[in-house]
Amino acid sequence: MKTVAMAILEQLAAWGVKYIYGYVGDSIFPLMDALAKQNQIQFIAVKHEEGAALMASAQAKLTGEIGVCLADGGPGTVHLLNGLADACLDHVPVLAITGQVSRKDIGTNVKQYIEQQSLLSPLVSYTSPITDQAGVSQVMEKALRKAIVNRSVTHISIPVDVLQESTSDEVIPFGPYLKTNPISTNDVLDGAVQLMAGAKRPVILVGEGGREAKKAVAELAVGWGSAIATTLGGLGVVDYSNPLYIGNLGQAGNMAVTSLLSQADMCLIIGANWWPSKYVSKKIPLIQVDMNPANIGATTPVSYGIVGKAEEVIPQLYKDNVFSPNKEWQEKIVQVKAQWQKILDEEAETVTTPMHPAAVIRSIENALSDEAIICLDTGEHTLWFGRGFRPRSNRVLFSGKWRTMGFGVPAAIAAKLIYPEKQVMAIVGDGGFTMTMSEVLTAVKYKLPITIVVFNNKFLSMEKNKMVQKGLTPLGTELNNPDFASYARACGCQGYKVESQQELEEALAKAHSSNVPTVIDVHTSDLKVP
Repeated sequence: MKTVAMAILEQLAAWGVKYIYGYVGDSIFPLMDALAKQNQIQFIAVKHEEGAALMASAQAKLTGEIGVCLADGGPGTVHLLNGLADACLDHVPVLAITGQVSRKDIGTNVKQYIEQQSLLSPLVSYTSPITDQAGVSQVMEKALRKAIVNRSVTHISIPVDVLQESTSDEVIPFGPYLKTNPISTNDVLDGAVQLMAGAKRPVILVGEGGREAKKAVAELAVGWGSAIATTLGGLGVVDYSNPLYIGNLGQAGNMAVTSLLSQADMCLIIGANWWPSKYVSKKIPLIQVDMNPANIGATTPVSYGIVGKAEEVIPQLYKDNVFSPNKEWQEKIVQVKAQWQKILDEEAETVTTPMHPAAVIRSIENALSDEAIICLDTGEHTLWFGRGFRPRSNRVLFSGKWRTMGFGVPAAIAAKLIYPEKQVMAIVGDGGFTMTMSEVLTAVKYKLPITIVVFNNKFLSMEKNKMVQKGLTPLGTELNNPDFASYARACGCQGYKVESQQELEEALAKAHSSNVPTVIDVHTSDLKVP
């Protein structure tokens, strides 16, 4: 006999789901039993439902494929909200599955009942209960379809009595057409080329959406004579050694990008839906390339829009070789980058106790492989990373629009599950780490040798620095941290407390060769990014 619980898992497996992140509870007991009796999907038992939703979000960001999280009804469902908000605001496909009380108890005063559809409606593009065994596949398919097509969060809830009922529902197969994206016509592309040909001081801004067009972006920059800047999500699209790459834009960025954009006469935005106007001192013509037509001009007005995947569109922009690069502008790019690099080197070579954040970032950079995955938490350390990290082909995961603390460790766990062969590092502040540090035990349970570097300055330094700057008393920003290295060892990890660059480099080397998770507690200053 096939139950509704079994049918749900069959539908998920048919659409390529390999992992479900979750936490067990009464209303999903039948689904847990079904998970235990199949081998197509692995259940990852987390320590808190927030971690499950953040892992699902991180997986979706990393792969572009749907991430799935599972929780009990009531408190379990509520605990998912922070991670689902992260996925919602960063527009990645996540399906949340939650248990619910029996149908006879819906709407009553029974314990742990809450009307889930209203609760989740601000965060999801679709939410529905499965109320009958005959509608399982249709509701599941609709939730999966909307998550993938809309790049959004969807949600289904299942009363516990429905999970146990038998069903004859058949799997609805995945339709490859669901991943078909629109693309601008040749006339539209030609119009963009004509505009670009008139630029004498161009800049390219690349976000996460340009990642699959790495080679094309670099070739376009050479042919157009353009500087290349990235958003934080676009780090690693261009190798820092490229002489036209000038670094990161924005608060987690650098003055070289701001300087050149203030002199630019055109910017081509590739796969980024963010434009920090306060870092650009004048309005310049913007051409935006995005696979989603709704993103074009959504953040800031643009002069011209091109719809399509970057890897398909960008080669079309330089195929006819109509550009005449401005030699003086190219020389300016190299000059400004060199000046900025000198500042970075001076910061990274600063020897202080506690350690200077820039020195920590440089040691991390030296320890990472070219294709390492970096999972950033939110805090002052994020700004230091964006300012000073010089990427090769790295991938950076972070909480973009939601900016939640606690993202780093769950994201690293998901990344290591998806890419076990790659080096994975979580870079976290002490405040963010303590929010989800219980998930270290999840990494231990599943034998995931991730490295967690904790910037331990004993403050919520971003909040403290902002409050002090405003002349306010920074109440609540001082932290009473435990000994993170001892905590790590108690959990079954390697744990190191470091106070100098040499100790940090030695700990990073040990972490790289370890087959268990490693926590490195780095005592840093709480300096504000200049």
